[in-house]
Amino acid sequence: MAFQGRKLHREPKDVLRKKEKGWEMGNLNTVKLKEYNSLYDPNMRHFFENKKVQTLLYSTGQIDRHGRVIDLDKNKSKLHVLEREFQKAETIEERRQKDELEMRYRVQRKRFNELERVRNDEILHKLKHDRELSKEIINTMRSSASNSVANSKTNSLTRFGDRMLENSMGSSAGGMTPYDREGMMMGNSVDDAGY
Repeated sequence: MAFQGRKLHREPKDVLRKKEKGWEMGNLNTVKLKEYNSLYDPNMRHFFENKKVQTLLYSTGQIDRHGRVIDLDKNKSKLHVLEREFQKAETIEERRQKDELEMRYRVQRKRFNELERVRNDEILHKLKHDRELSKEIINTMRSSASNSVANSKTNSLTRFGDRMLENSMGSSAGGMTPYDREGMMMGNSVDDAGY
């Protein structure tokens, strides 16, 4: 006996062409698919009942304390208000930090100026002290120099006079008179006196 198989049913070609024409990828932009939210999926319920997953969902703001799903579309206005409040709080905090930094800068600048003033006063005081000290040194040197110059002049005149006396005593036959000796001591020679 011969095996009789089932005949495959073939659709006519025009039916197949219609089906192919209906399969177009170009209309994906116009057709809106239903949004899928896994939190509403009954098949995922067992997964979302896990404590760790619920803690994560609660911390991210997708469910409330009792495990109910928070619909973000319904609560958009509340979220907008909260976002504005957070922005205001952030601007206030930024302004406070800016004011605090500015105050720190002012305090540091004031301290720096005070230290600079004290340093300048110390330098000025040191310069005044050094100037007074140098004046004292100069005055001491002048007074000692004037004393030494006067002493040296007196000593040199005395030595000169002593030499002249020795010369005159040794050569009294030379004809010098006491007046001539006096003139020599004063620095005048016999010729200058007009004799």
